Amino acid sequence: MRLVCSIASIEYFNADTRRLLLQIPDGTSVDFKAGQYLEIILPEKNCPFSIANAPHVHGLIELHVRPTPGSADSVLIERLLDTATEVEIEIPRGNVFMDSPPTSPLILLAASTGITQMKSIFEHLIHLDHQLPVHLYWGVVSATDLYLDDLCRGWQSQYPHFNYAPVVSDPATSPGWNGQTGLVGEVALGDFDDLSDVIVYVSGGPGMVYATLDAFVAKGLPAGNMFSDIFTYAPRPPLNKTS
Repeated sequence: MRLVCSIASIEYFNADTRRLLLQIPDGTSVDFKAGQYLEIILPEKNCPFSIANAPHVHGLIELHVRPTPGSADSVLIERLLDTATEVEIEIPRGNVFMDSPPTSPLILLAASTGITQMKSIFEHLIHLDHQLPVHLYWGVVSATDLYLDDLCRGWQSQYPHFNYAPVVSDPATSPGWNGQTGLVGEVALGDFDDLSDVIVYVSGGPGMVYATLDAFVAKGLPAGNMFSDIFTYAPRPPLNKTS
């Protein structure tokens, strides 16, 4: 579905990440599933953004937008948000989503603004009164990038089955940080002895996602139990076969 949505509000979470709220046109019903994304339509190309709110929230769509250094697409989006009062979108997109509650423990792995996809999924599970264990790992470069830290810690306080682990990859940027450090996938992997019956959703760049897949499969995760849009958006090249 292609829609023109007015911009209801733009607020900064921190120095560089914006919360963008789009107003769905009156009389329009938008159906999407938790974890899906949309595309902002630009003259030059379409730019994907994970939807940050759960499907039961009607009338508004929440996006989190952070500039990507060296990205021409990011320059176009930032320019648009600085001047526009409305945007054209294509929704929904993506085949990685949470439709019904999982029947196994769930691991959500997010890098940077990949937290948006996981926010949508967990808020959907809250709405469904899901009670099985959910483990959220959020990897960032610096502690200042944890712009939803209060929200995630609030979930952990409110829901006994939910565990939140923020991970800073470059502790030199965060001298006051006392939490976990390193690569988010490696930190998560160290917390589990048995991966044979867990479901894993991963949101991040191709390098991070495929490294996580390989490490988790090597420790016993069935490959089909890991889900990421990267598998479709940036598929791994097939191995060369020699006779």
